Amino acid sequence: MSATSCSAPGAATPEAVMRSHRPPFDGNDYRKRVLASVHRRGGPETADLFELYDLPLEDVGRWHDREVEAQVDEVWGFWQRQRDHPKYGTLVGQLVAAHDVNRADLVDRRTRESMATQIRSHREGRDAARFHLLDDAVARLVQRHGGIPRDKVEGLVEVGALGGLSPDEVRTRLRRHRVVDVAPAPLPPAPARAPLVSDHRRQQVRDLLDEFGRLQEQPPPPTLFALLGLDPGADDAEVAFRAEGWRARCRELPPLRIRAVADELMVHVADLLEAGPIVRDAYLDAVVEDVREKLRPRVRAAVLVEDRLVADDHDHLYGEAVSLGLDPGRASELLASIAAELGTVVEPRRDAGRSRPTTHPGQPGQPGHDRSWEGVLREARAALRRGRLLEARRLVAQAGATRDPAAATPLRAVADEVDRAVREAELRWRAAATALGARRFAEAVEHLTDLCRTAADLPAPAGLQSAEAELDRARREVVQADRDVESARAAADPAAALAAVLDRWPSHPAALEALAAMPLHPPSRVRATRGPSGAVVVAWQASGTSGVTYRVARVEADGTARVVGRTGELGIEDGGAPSGAMPEYVVVALQAGRTSVEARTGQAAAPAPTPQPAPPVAPVAPVAPAAPVAPAAPVAPVAPMAPVAVPAAPTSVVATRAADGAVHVRWSGPAGVEFKVSRQGPDGRWQVVGRTRATEIEDGGAGRGELPVYAVEARGDGGISPEALSSAP
Repeated sequence: MSATSCSAPGAATPEAVMRSHRPPFDGNDYRKRVLASVHRRGGPETADLFELYDLPLEDVGRWHDREVEAQVDEVWGFWQRQRDHPKYGTLVGQLVAAHDVNRADLVDRRTRESMATQIRSHREGRDAARFHLLDDAVARLVQRHGGIPRDKVEGLVEVGALGGLSPDEVRTRLRRHRVVDVAPAPLPPAPARAPLVSDHRRQQVRDLLDEFGRLQEQPPPPTLFALLGLDPGADDAEVAFRAEGWRARCRELPPLRIRAVADELMVHVADLLEAGPIVRDAYLDAVVEDVREKLRPRVRAAVLVEDRLVADDHDHLYGEAVSLGLDPGRASELLASIAAELGTVVEPRRDAGRSRPTTHPGQPGQPGHDRSWEGVLREARAALRRGRLLEARRLVAQAGATRDPAAATPLRAVADEVDRAVREAELRWRAAATALGARRFAEAVEHLTDLCRTAADLPAPAGLQSAEAELDRARREVVQADRDVESARAAADPAAALAAVLDRWPSHPAALEALAAMPLHPPSRVRATRGPSGAVVVAWQASGTSGVTYRVARVEADGTARVVGRTGELGIEDGGAPSGAMPEYVVVALQAGRTSVEARTGQAAAPAPTPQPAPPVAPVAPVAPAAPVAPAAPVAPVAPMAPVAVPAAPTSVVATRAADGAVHVRWSGPAGVEFKVSRQGPDGRWQVVGRTRATEIEDGGAGRGELPVYAVEARGDGGISPEALSSAP
C-alpha cells in the first residue's frame, strides 16, 4: 500500500512536516549572530554559504526544497533592507552582489547536498586549527596545576582570540576542565566614572573608520585625527582648518555609500575634535581601548616567548601604538598597563655592551627536549621588528621543525603576528601604488615610509620598484611640488598658478593650504531664459578667481536643490526643467575642493548694499575716500558686465532633406561663436546633433518620414543665446 493511501484524512502531509523544521526568520537575531560574526572576521570570504544564509548544516537535509528556497529569499530580502546600515552596509552590498550565483547552488538539491559534505569537512578542519592554540595552552596548564587556574581564564580568552575565537567559544571550550584556585582572587575594581566618550560612541567611530578604509581600498585611518591628517596634539585652529577642508571634499563626493560614511565621520569630528581640548583628550583616552585591543595579543605573544616584555619588543610595540593614533605619553602608559595585566615586567633599556641572557637547550623544566627553537623565535621576532617579514617567516618555519610540545603556543603566536604584518603590508602597498599612479606623492610618502619601516623585504607590486626607490622618487616629487608652490605664491595670478600645481600634483597639501588662504570669488548675475523647446538656459558672469568650474543646481518646489551639472563655461542648459513658472537656479564656483558662496537668479545687485550696479563697488568706496578715486571704482567692473556680450540668437533656421535621407540644417548667426544644434525626436525629447562654428550642419542620424524640428543656439564668451527653431523651406 502506498504511503499516500495510509495517510488519514486531515493528517499533515510529509511536505507540511518538513516545513515545520524551518523556524521563522528573525532579522534581528540573524544580524547579531551571523552578520556580526562575518563582519568581525573580515567579510564574506571568511564564511560558507550555509552560514551566510543561516542554513543548519546537520538538519538542512530534512528541509523541503521550497523551504530552503524560502529561507534563501528571506535572507536576501533582509540584506536588501540593510544596505544603508551604518555598520553592515558594505558587507551586505557584497553579499547581494553574489546572491544570484549562490542562490542557484543552494536551491538545487544535488548541488546543496554536495556542498554540505564539503562544508562539513572544511568546518571540522577549520575548528581544529582555530582551537589548536587554545587547547595546547590549556593542556600545559592542566598538566602543571591539575586544572585551569581561575586567574588564567581571562588570559586564555586572549589566547583564543589569537586563533579567531570569540570569548563565548573559549568559555564553552573551557567547561571541559575544572577551574582551580591557586592564588587568592583579586579584589573587584572600584566602579569607575562614566567616560566622557562612551564605549558605544568609540565603537561607532571605529566601525566608520574601518568601513571608510574598505571603501577606499586603503588601510583604515586609526583615529579621527589621522583621518584629517593631524597629530594627536593638534590645536583648535588646526582642527577647524582641516575639518572645513574635509567638509568641502565631502560635498563633492557622489551620492554613494562613501559619501554617507564621510558625512557621518564629520559629525563625529565636530562632536569630538572641534568641541575643544577637553573632549579631544577624552576621545584619545577612548582610542586607548582600541589600541589596547589590538596590542594585547601581541604583547602576550612576546611574553610567551621571552617571559617578559624585552626592551626591543617594547620599543617596537611603542612605535605601533603611536602609529595607531596615540600620543607618546599614552602609548607608554598603555604598554605598562598591559604588561601589568599579564603579570609580567617591562625590561629596562640595556647598556650597549650588555647582552641579554639566553635560554640554552636542556634548560631545567623541560628535560629531554631541544630548546633551540626559542633562540630561532627570538631571531624571528627581531626580524619582524626590523621590518624583515620574509626573513621572519623563514625563521618561524625553521623553528616549527622542533618536536618540543612546549613550542606550539609561542610558535603559533609569532606565526600569526608575522602573517598579520604581511597582510597589512600588502594592503599598504596597494594604497601606495594607487597614490603613486594618481601622482599624490605626499600621500605615497606616508605609505612608503611605513613600508620601509615594517616590510622592507616584501616585494613591490608589478610595475613598481622597491619601497626605498619609490620613496626616494616620491620625496623628489614632493620637493619639486613645494618649490612650485612657493613660486606660485609670488605669481601675478597666485590662484591660477596654484591650480596648475594641483593639476600636476593632485591633492598636494602645501598647494591646498596656500589656495585655501586665498579668496574664492562667486559668479554673479545669474539669469535663466526658457527656449522654444522648453529647456532653460542658465548663464552667469565669471568668477573673479581664475581656473574655476561651476556647479549649477535647480531649486525644486519643496526647497531642495537638484544639481543640473558642472561646467567650465559660463552657461548650461537644463533640459529637465519643469514647465510652468521659471525655477530658481543656484550657481557656485569650485576650485580644488573649495566652494564659493552661492549666486542665485535675480540677485545681481543683492550682495552690495550700495545702489551702484557692480558688487565690487561697495567694498572699494570706503577704502578710497579721495575724490579722484570714487568715480574710478565703478569703471573697473565694466568689462565683466557681460549681458551685452551674450551672442544674438540665430535666425532663419531651415532644415531640408537630401536625396540620401540626411537632413541639412542652415541658419544665420553672429561670427566668432559656436553653435549647438539639437533635434527633437518623435517622443518630444531633444538630442544633440553636433556643435560647429559654421552656419550649417548635416544630420545623418535623422529618421525617415516627417522632417524633424531643429533648435540652434549660439555660445560665446558672454554666455548662451536663446534657441531658434527650424522651419520647413
